[in-house]
Amino acid sequence: MVTWCITSCPSYVRRMEYLYQAIALRGRYRRRKHAWQPHLDAARSFILSVAERCVSRGRVVVLGSGLLLDVPIERLAEQFKEVVLVDIVHLPEIRRRVRAYPNVRLLQHDVTGVAKPLYENVRRGIHALPEVNAVIPEAGGDTGLVVSLNLISQLAAIPSYYVSKKMPNVSQDELDAWCNRIRAAHLDALAALSCDICVIADYAYVWKDPGGTVVEQGSTVGDLALPEAGVKWEWHIAPFGEEPGGHAKTLSVAAWHWPAS
Repeated sequence: MVTWCITSCPSYVRRMEYLYQAIALRGRYRRRKHAWQPHLDAARSFILSVAERCVSRGRVVVLGSGLLLDVPIERLAEQFKEVVLVDIVHLPEIRRRVRAYPNVRLLQHDVTGVAKPLYENVRRGIHALPEVNAVIPEAGGDTGLVVSLNLISQLAAIPSYYVSKKMPNVSQDELDAWCNRIRAAHLDALAALSCDICVIADYAYVWKDPGGTVVEQGSTVGDLALPEAGVKWEWHIAPFGEEPGGHAKTLSVAAWHWPAS
């Protein structure tokens, strides 16, 4: 409750529940940190391996910096002249933490470009999905590396939920197609950059019952076609006993390095 009250963010971020979900993620991590640690270590290690191969060490931009759980902030601050941490909301403890690094700054930004227009459409009674406008901030000039961090599967999650609640006229097929455009636009925006690109993303999920039998599985990125990845691992995001019915959820994660062009 305290975090909800003291976090500085735009009204649409609060009312669309981006802030709520950031606080909820913090709670899930505190309960599941042991199960999450291998995934977090793998993500940090991959980011650093890409950083070491970067041609330019001017600026690194991390998209989806979140709670900094999977961001090797100390090492990045040493390796680059500037570190820009981008997310739609930054909790107070994150703002406090980055003060220790003079060359690290936070940027509040929606990389999909749809959140605020969607909120405004609903507020004005316009029941239409906004155009996707994926923008990668701070990616020009001296930027040597852009990291998309466990973000792709989450890009459309809150907008989709908001549409489901507020726009009953939008069909499921129309909503699914819009969500696919959001994810594809992010990849296209990354591919258009000339600097090194690091992408880490979950792409599939599996639910198992307490006996270990698979009861559900599927894609976490809709119909998005991801390139083959040389580095993959599993993220035990909900270990047995954490979810109703005792089920467990595991995500398949992949990582890519696209060298500077």
